[in-house]
Amino acid sequence: MNINKLVDRKYEKNSFNQLKKLPIDVLQGVSENDALLLEEAFNIKELSKYVQRAQAIVTLAEGEE
Repeated sequence: MNINKLVDRKYEKNSFNQLKKLPIDVLQGVSENDALLLEEAFNIKELSKYVQRAQAIVTLAEGEE
C-alpha cells in the first residue's frame, strides 16, 4: 500500500506503528478542525482503536452479504 496517498506529506516517512498513535488529522483530507470536532463529539484522539473497530465492522458486514 502506498502510504503517500493516505497521510499528509510530513508523515510519509513514519512507520505504521508511529502513525497509529498520531492524531486523526495525519490522514489526508482531515483538517485540524475536523480532528477537534471528532474529539469533542466522540472523544477520538488517535487512529489506532477507531480504525480497528471500523475494520472489524467492515469485515463482519461482508459476512452478512
